[in-house]
Amino acid sequence: MCMPDDRENFVKVKDQLRLLIRYSEVSRITRGFSFEEKYLLSGTDPVKYLARITVPADPEIIRAKRTEFEIIRRLKAYSSLVPEAHAFGISDDGTLCFMVLDYVEGTDGEDALCGLSDKEQYRIGVQAGEELRKMHAMAAPSGRLDWYTAIHEKYARKMAAFDRLGLDVPGIDREYLSSYIQKNLPCIRDAEMMFLHGDYHPSNLVLRDGDLKGIIDFNRYDWGDPVHDFIRVAYFTRAASVPFSVGQVNGYNGGPPTPEFWKRYSLYCAMTLLPDFLWAHMYEEKSGMAGEVERAQQRIRMVYSDHEGFRSEVPVWYRDFHPE
Repeated sequence: MCMPDDRENFVKVKDQLRLLIRYSEVSRITRGFSFEEKYLLSGTDPVKYLARITVPADPEIIRAKRTEFEIIRRLKAYSSLVPEAHAFGISDDGTLCFMVLDYVEGTDGEDALCGLSDKEQYRIGVQAGEELRKMHAMAAPSGRLDWYTAIHEKYARKMAAFDRLGLDVPGIDREYLSSYIQKNLPCIRDAEMMFLHGDYHPSNLVLRDGDLKGIIDFNRYDWGDPVHDFIRVAYFTRAASVPFSVGQVNGYNGGPPTPEFWKRYSLYCAMTLLPDFLWAHMYEEKSGMAGEVERAQQRIRMVYSDHEGFRSEVPVWYRDFHPE
């Protein structure tokens, strides 16, 4: 059997995996920002599997990953494009946990979109929006903190950390931005608490034969206002494909969205602006990989411009694209 180069963690669970599924070949998947290890398992069985390995620091992480696994399993009932969840386990020495999912054959959505016409990109975006709406039908467990309080407290914590580190993003009118956020926060006071993918953008979608075939990477899932799942459109997807982005918005809403959708969307974009820079700063420190801060600055300037300094709730990229 072909083993991955860095195989210490995989070796710990390979015998457990062999009892669960049939495979004879293993290859490491390194693409993406996840700190988990991912392996493609294949062999004579026509089904290929994805093993995700997490090195937990304590039992709380194991509980969280088990919950994530169960949520993926339940989501299959809402969207057929969610991979089948087969097994969850903990290594014999208790140092890591793993889950086994179906591996979705196809091409990374961002790569695949580059070779398609605007019309095709828009059509697949509509598919992506329709599937996202299906997943948003899963209601949050009872007893959770209401969305308005949760998002407000989360934003306050991030801004406190931003100031504590002495960070700054040139060109952002922070006084106006803060005023805009405080003025518009009431619009999410009664938001529903539903499933959120948390990282829904083309690189977490799989395309094959010109169609959307799979949705992957649920490790950033959350519960809250469904409109919040469109943050990745603003910060990532629109840069990869405006036609896809417009399609996702329209497909989700069954046509052009309401002013209420745009008000919430714009608010979340504004609330993510400076925390995105904070995340990039902390990611560079933790990973030792340079360049993320500069990429964050580019994203922030793009979103700020798209909303004309948050004088406009509807982004210019949506206003300027007209599907055939």
